Amino acid sequence: MNTQQLECFVRVAEKLNFTKAAEELKISQPSLSHAIGSLEKELGTRLFEKQGRGVVLTKYGKLFKEYVDNALHS
Repeated sequence: MNTQQLECFVRVAEKLNFTKAAEELKISQPSLSHAIGSLEKELGTRLFEKQGRGVVLTKYGKLFKEYVDNALHS
């Protein structure tokens, strides 16, 4: 896990859309998806679920976001 993955996670969690988050981060959408997939694999759980054209945080995603927000703002 690295800070880039955490920043990607936070941006997707805020936008609830991979494409919009990728545009803001100025990276490709596949690169963003790969970063989130690697993070989910490392954590052993899904952080997002698809909903329509966007995504929503899972209960584990919500919990993880609290920790990430605290870590990045410390």
